[in-house]
Amino acid sequence: MYRFFREALNNVIQHAQPPHGTATQVFVSLEQQGDKCTLVIANDGAILASTYRPKKGGYGTKIMDTVARELINGVWEISVLSNEEVRVTLSWHLPN
Repeated sequence: MYRFFREALNNVIQHAQPPHGTATQVFVSLEQQGDKCTLVIANDGAILASTYRPKKGGYGTKIMDTVARELINGVWEISVLSNEEVRVTLSWHLPN
């Protein structure tokens, strides 16, 4: 989980903060409901299209994929909300 968290923060620094984006805050949430856990890392800004160069399957994506696979029922997703907030979510289950 730490590797996932570190990569998500690195992405905010590299892609969402000025001069590449407009983010000024990062929000972190870690929640447990029963045996399901969810980690959310979100920023409050947009990535500027003029500076964004998407890499399909880049190093960061591979790290996040690997972490999710190592967890029980681990899945992750990235989403851009209507207010341009970028959110990365990792969900998994605790062992019995």
